[in-house]
Amino acid sequence: MRKILHIGASLFLALLSTRSFAQSAGNYAVEKAASGNYIYNNPNYINTERAVVPMTNPSSSSISLKAEVMMNVRATSYTAIFAATQNGRDAYEVDSLMSGRIAQVKYALGMLGINESEIHIDAVSMVPTYAFKVEDKKFNKRSIEIPTGFEMKKNIHVLFKNHDVLDRIISEMAFADIYDLVKIDYNIDGMQTYYEELKKAAMEVIRSKEKTYADLQFYIETTGMSDGFSVSYPIERYKSYTAYHSGSSPQAVQYERQIREINNFTVNSKNTTIHLDATADARNQSFTIQTADKNRTIFYDRMPYNQFDKVINADIEEPSIQFYYSLQLTYVMMTQKQRNINLENENLIKKQQLELQNNRKKRHRPR
Repeated sequence: MRKILHIGASLFLALLSTRSFAQSAGNYAVEKAASGNYIYNNPNYINTERAVVPMTNPSSSSISLKAEVMMNVRATSYTAIFAATQNGRDAYEVDSLMSGRIAQVKYALGMLGINESEIHIDAVSMVPTYAFKVEDKKFNKRSIEIPTGFEMKKNIHVLFKNHDVLDRIISEMAFADIYDLVKIDYNIDGMQTYYEELKKAAMEVIRSKEKTYADLQFYIETTGMSDGFSVSYPIERYKSYTAYHSGSSPQAVQYERQIREINNFTVNSKNTTIHLDATADARNQSFTIQTADKNRTIFYDRMPYNQFDKVINADIEEPSIQFYYSLQLTYVMMTQKQRNINLENENLIKKQQLELQNNRKKRHRPR
């Protein structure tokens, strides 16, 4: 039976736009699930993935056990780098103005307990600046480039140990018209101590896994090992996203109404054929949609814990330095019964070798 369904053209266009939106929309959560505004642009996203549990599959008589541990460590100190730019009509003016701003910053930071020895001024550049001037001649007009002054750039490195003071440092910089916070380096002392602690934690994980095989009456013996360290700093873990909701413009609403009032479209049988009969006048209407600049959010995305057997200092609220250690051991594996048989054979061989040695000694004993 042939069914003819009359649907408004606006609904058809809405369906097409919804389909294309589903293919391209969504925040960063299309790839990784999260919560809050991180998934705002993809509200219908449902994570149907199953948890992937890595299995240890023995190969014949060998097996491999792996321990992955991580540690969150607060930085022992921080280095904030600010960029300052100064323009002036000549070199003396530029240098004087820049020196005044830097002196103001040093005094303000000193009031925060930051010594002048913990502040480093890195001179980056000083270049002449130019502008174009239009000259009217009798028969032509031309634009010539003329010098206008100098531009000086310096970076201010500030070393501090209490992260809470960073907000006050930024405020003091702003009073000196320095707004560009380039980056913050996280410094840490005694890295070898943390690696030793990670090694101990990894060995505990390995011993726990070995005990599982022993409880199941398996005997395993180490035949090889491999390990490795790694570390990531907060600056490597920051990501960004943009969450927003865009409505329809008045022109788009008016356009859809005109299409709906003029014509409908027909869908035959099981959506196999679609006939559109719209007038060219309505279809050829055009307008420009100018979108607004969307706010981009930057956030700290720590390394997920799901791949690690153990996480030290897991409950930490601030961006931290993350240390990783991976230890993998290979074993020869057999049942306890096979192990006992091998021990009996080894003892028998040793006994036979001992008897053979004794017999040789008796033969060579002088009479």
